[in-house]
Amino acid sequence: MVNKRMATTGKKEGNNLLGLPNFTELGNGRFKCLETGHEVLSKDIASYSHSKKCRLGLIDFALSNNKPPLNMFKQHPLCRSKLICKLTGDNVNKSEEHIWKHMSGKRFLNKLEQEEEEKLLCHGLEGEESLHESKSADGGKKDRMKKKKKKKNRVKEIDEEKLQVSKSADGAKKDRMKKENNKDKGIEEVISEVRKSSNENSDTEDEDFWMPPAGDRWDNDDGGDRWGSESEQGTEEGDVIGTLLICNSTLMMNAMTIICSYY
Repeated sequence: MVNKRMATTGKKEGNNLLGLPNFTELGNGRFKCLETGHEVLSKDIASYSHSKKCRLGLIDFALSNNKPPLNMFKQHPLCRSKLICKLTGDNVNKSEEHIWKHMSGKRFLNKLEQEEEEKLLCHGLEGEESLHESKSADGGKKDRMKKKKKKKNRVKEIDEEKLQVSKSADGAKKDRMKKENNKDKGIEEVISEVRKSSNENSDTEDEDFWMPPAGDRWDNDDGGDRWGSESEQGTEEGDVIGTLLICNSTLMMNAMTIICSYY
C-alpha cells in the first residue's frame, strides 16, 4: 500500500481543510483512492486530488466515519448538497470553504465555548456526585459492618445466655439427682436401722422370754405320769372345785362389806 500526500497551496481559505486523499498502487501505473474508491493514473493523481468530485468524496467519507472536524455535522435529510451543524443547528453548504467559515464564526465559537463549560460543569457535578456516592457507599458499608458486628455480638450474647441456661438446667438436674440419691440413701438407712432394731429387739425378747422351771406350776404338775387312776383324778377335780367355791364365797363377802360401808 502506498500513501501519497501531495502538498498544494489552496487559493481559498479552508480549501484544503480535509487534506489530500490516500492512494494505493494497483500496478501498471494505476492507483486507487482509499476514501472515494476512484482509480487514476499516476500522472492524474494531483489533478484528481483537487477536483470537486474528490473533495465531496472526502467530505462524505469523513461524515460516514465521524472524523473531525466533520463529526460536528450531519447530512441534511432533504438536500444532498447541504449539511446541518449539530452544535448550532445551522445549514451549511457541503464545501470545505463554507464549513471552515462556519466553524470560524462567532456563533459557532460561542456555542462551542458554552458547550465546553456545560460539559466541565457536568463533569464537576458528576465528580461531586460520585464523591458523595462514594462517601455514602463508604458510610453505608460502615453502617452495614456496624449492624453486622452488632448482630454478631447479639448472637454471641444469646449463645452465652443459652449456655448459662443450659448450665443452670444441668446444675438443677444434678441437684435433683443428688437429692433423690440422698433421699433413697436416707430411706435405705432408715430401713436398715429398722431392720437392725427389729433384729436386736427379737434377740432381746428371745433372751428375756421367761421359761418356768420344771415342776414349778400352779397345778403342782411335776411332769410325772398324767394317766393315773380315776379315783385320784376325781379327788383332784374335787379339790379344785372346792377351792374355787371358797374363793367365790370370799369375794361375795368382801363385796357385801364394801356395799354396806358405802350406805
